[in-house]
Amino acid sequence: MNVILNSFLAFLLTAVSQFNGSLEKSFIQNDASLLRAIFPDSSSVLLTLPEPLNVSDCFSPDQGFLITRRLFRQISTLEFFIDPENQIVFGQKGAIVQARWSFLNKASGRKYVFRLYFYIYPEKGPFNKAVNLKIREIRAERR
Repeated sequence: MNVILNSFLAFLLTAVSQFNGSLEKSFIQNDASLLRAIFPDSSSVLLTLPEPLNVSDCFSPDQGFLITRRLFRQISTLEFFIDPENQIVFGQKGAIVQARWSFLNKASGRKYVFRLYFYIYPEKGPFNKAVNLKIREIRAERR
């Protein structure tokens, strides 16, 4: 039993680490295509981002990509990191990852700091291959 549990925990930690790396890279590089890769393949993603971004709706993965690409063109990320003080909160069907994101609005020159909450869940790849963590929801609040 311990072998199974240890294997599962090792898999989970590896998956979370890979997911966090992809997430950080997408925001630091302002690259919506990297973010699209961790959106669900077939279900919608909920984006709720306050001013100055003003986005709040469910989008298909491709719409989510177009929205985030537009947003990344309007801003320049100053910092993005997974919050080390707040552990990942695991639930029955997924987990919540918290991050801090600061960016510069290119039009106004103003700096903003957001706390981001990512609701993630495991999704099987095509043909029941590897399980990947995907973003079901991104919610933000200004700090």
